This record gives sequence, C-alpha cells and structure tokens, in this order.
Amino acid sequence: MANARFFSTGTTGGYGQLELNHVAFPKDGRIEAQCACPTSFTTASPLENGMIVVVDKPQTTIELAVETEVRPFGIVYTAEKQYDQRLPGFKNFYMTGWDGFYPRVGYLSIGDIFTTNTIAADTATYSNEAALRVALAAVPTTPLYGSYTTTGAIAVSTVAPTSGPVLAVVKETTMADGGRAVKFIVVG
Repeated sequence: MANARFFSTGTTGGYGQLELNHVAFPKDGRIEAQCACPTSFTTASPLENGMIVVVDKPQTTIELAVETEVRPFGIVYTAEKQYDQRLPGFKNFYMTGWDGFYPRVGYLSIGDIFTTNTIAADTATYSNEAALRVALAAVPTTPLYGSYTTTGAIAVSTVAPTSGPVLAVVKETTMADGGRAVKFIVVG
C-alpha cells in the first residue's frame, strides 16, 4: 500500500507540526530526550514534529518504524528552533542528524489527544488531499483511524491498525498557522 503525504509537505507547505491537546507524557515523565537523531534523517527526509517513531534505547537513537516493529513507539514533539529569522514559524522546523540537541519523543498512552499535520493516506483509497478531506468530514458517522508508517507520517485509513499505536480520528481541524491538520485520540 503506497502512502502519499498530505497537509505538510516539506518546503512547499511546511514541515510537520504538533499540538499537544491533552496528553499525559509531559506530566508523568514518559519522555525520551536522550536519544540522538541519526544521520539517516537528511534535509530531503528530515525528522519532523508529529512523526510516529520508535526509540532504540540500546543504540540511543530515534528511528523510523519498520513493518514488523517491536521497539517502543512515541511521537516527536521537539521544541522548535528558528534556523533563519526570515523563515519564522513552527512549519519551518525540522531536524537532520545532529543539530546540536536531542529530539524529544513522548510515549503515547490511551486517552492522549493531539493535533498534527504530519498526515499520510493510502493512495488507492484517497487519490488526493481533497478525497481525504471528504472522508474526514464524514468522521462523525464513519470512523477513521491513524497508524504508523515507515516514513513517520500518520496514515489515515478506514481500518484500525493491528500493530503499533491505534489512533482514532476526532476531526479535521487546523494548526495555529491556519494549515490543515487532524486531531487524534489514542484508543489502543
């Protein structure tokens, strides 16, 4: 299943953003902040806020998940750094390799609610962003789910995932800068 990235798309629409609406990990300490961002994250494929990643504690790195993942999952919520004063805003932040600081990853638990624009979807079901938005508008009557992908973006689908965190779509909404986003609740 090929997943296309929607809403945030690198340099054209900005990078991934995350808004923590109601999550427990900042309060109860389920945070990983001592694992490096490996050099596999480049300008062409950076580590972005809102990505679902895995923590490889023995290797002390943050990695993209693989198809049959057994390492613990978390969501990237690193404090934004302004790289260029001419490009302010959360949508211009990303990490590549060693940027001088470690990323922060929060371990998700049931009941956590967050909003992100780091969204992907199956291209066979949603041929473009407009098709995905039609499905998101029907969420009160037709449930949608989010799951991890091997690119880090959260894949939206009509089928609940069988591995990794199970996210239910609450609604389509916007980020602070007005960009499109999806609000999720962790249900499994």
